[in-house]
Amino acid sequence: MSGYVETRSEVPGQSLEDMAGRSTGTSPTATSYALVPLIVLCLVYILYAWDRMAIPVELVEISRAYGLQPVTAATLSSIFTLGISLFVLPAGLVVSYLGIPTCFVGSIILFSLATGYTAIGISAPDLLVARCVTGLGEAVFSVCLLSFLSSLSERRKGMFIGLSTTIYGLSGIVGAPLIGAVQHGFGDWRAIFYLLGGGGLVFGVILKFALRQMTFVALNQSTATVRERFACAMSGQMPRLYAIIAISGMGTYSVITMLVNFERTYNSLSLARAAMLFSFFSIGSILGGAPLGLVADIVGQKRVIVASAFTKMIAGTLLFMLPFHAISTTFLAIIFGIGVGGIYVNACAIIQRHVAAFAAPTATGILLCIYYGTASVSGPVFQQVMKHLGVGMGPVVFYGVPYAIAGCIALTLALPLPSRKAS
Repeated sequence: MSGYVETRSEVPGQSLEDMAGRSTGTSPTATSYALVPLIVLCLVYILYAWDRMAIPVELVEISRAYGLQPVTAATLSSIFTLGISLFVLPAGLVVSYLGIPTCFVGSIILFSLATGYTAIGISAPDLLVARCVTGLGEAVFSVCLLSFLSSLSERRKGMFIGLSTTIYGLSGIVGAPLIGAVQHGFGDWRAIFYLLGGGGLVFGVILKFALRQMTFVALNQSTATVRERFACAMSGQMPRLYAIIAISGMGTYSVITMLVNFERTYNSLSLARAAMLFSFFSIGSILGGAPLGLVADIVGQKRVIVASAFTKMIAGTLLFMLPFHAISTTFLAIIFGIGVGGIYVNACAIIQRHVAAFAAPTATGILLCIYYGTASVSGPVFQQVMKHLGVGMGPVVFYGVPYAIAGCIALTLALPLPSRKAS
């Protein structure tokens, strides 16, 4: 059973304060052989991003092929998020016991098979189950990916973890046009799912051999019990961090799922212009990933989380309150996108940097469970708030107040400033 590339103190129940300032270097063997697995993982994550987009983009064709009702079709496009939320917490425990290499490969195979099944499904129920299984695969993969990226450098954890957000943003810019081109080129909506599923299986095999060159240290060598893992994951300031990520999940995915529809409904934008606005949000996500993660490694994770929370408070409120304007609305979408990574990436980095190694997958599982849990209900909550409060007070209640609370909570975190010395 194997896990992180690095070693850390493994005393159950240690808080952020107890762990503050303790850091060790990355294994030279792991660093030397990390490039190939990193490239493969980036390619796999691109497939994951395109899989998330494929059903929304081709929802009309899928609904026609399977005779789906509107509510079922909408559920099909977003149920993978619920799957992630349901399975990511047990995924953290599974990774702790089975190790990163095994779980990486297993999760990719599971995801690929479930994605490919979308093209050959029988009816709505089994399609919904398949999408939940896709979420299960992504849940395990996400825990492994964050653990792997953080292990590449003790000093630059934020930057490496931010790669996931940056890659997702890049994939979002080209994903929808690419999916449309594949459908047009093959003349079949099923083609993209065959390609995504097949590509995932190929990358999974390559990753299995690439990871054999890396040296991993046992995550559970402390023989910590499940109770001790949860105790450590919930100790100290961790509940406050989970509260911040809950607010961020709700706000972030409301923009991802509702921005295009909102602009078309309230501001009468064409589909093309509204989709272009979402592309600018993706540009913000790119900047809020590795670039902002690097800044946080230099100035401190707490400062970036605080700044991101109050920035999203303002940008989110104005984005949905003000009438559409090509310059100001685009600017607000970019700024909000930057803030997305500012909170998510650095919350993950705090866990990887300050939580004992044996409990880090559990803490990551809790964080992602909360993040995707609030994300899964963000669309309906957003609709109800806007319906009852309108575009005047609705954005204030949905974005302004929660992110103000998140910023204030972040101010109470007692995190050490980064050391100037290289680890």
